[in-house]
Amino acid sequence: MSDGPPALKGTETVGAVSEAAARVGLAEPALAYDYFKSMVSLSVATLGGILTLGGTVFGARIAPWQMVVAALPVALSGLIALQGQTDITQLCQGVKPRMNSTRAALRLVPALFGMGLGVFLAFLLLSYLAPDVAARLR
Repeated sequence: MSDGPPALKGTETVGAVSEAAARVGLAEPALAYDYFKSMVSLSVATLGGILTLGGTVFGARIAPWQMVVAALPVALSGLIALQGQTDITQLCQGVKPRMNSTRAALRLVPALFGMGLGVFLAFLLLSYLAPDVAARLR
C-alpha cells in the first residue's frame, strides 16, 4: 500500500508522450483544446460587451470606427481559437488538417484578445481623460 494519491486512469508516466499528443505536436492537446474552448467563449462575451457598451453606455464618447478597431482583434482571437480547436480535434481523430495552426494560435489568441481589449479601454480612457483629443479623433 502506498501513501501517495491513487494513479489516474489513462495517464502516462512522466516524460512519455501519448499517441494523440505526438500527432498534434503539443505536450498536452487536451489542455490546449480546453484553453481554445474557453477563449472562444471569452471572445464572444467580450465582443458582445464591447459592442453593447460602445453602442449604448459609451456611445456618445466612442465613435463607431473606434468600436470596430477594438472589436476586430477580439473577433479574430475567437476565430483563431475556434480554428485551433478544430485542428486539435482533427489531429486526434487521425485526420490531417490543411494547415496545423495550433502552435501559432497559442500565441496569437491571447495577443489579439489583449490588443482588442486594450484598444477599447484606451479609447474609453482617452475620452474621459483628454476629451479634446478624443473629439478630434471622432
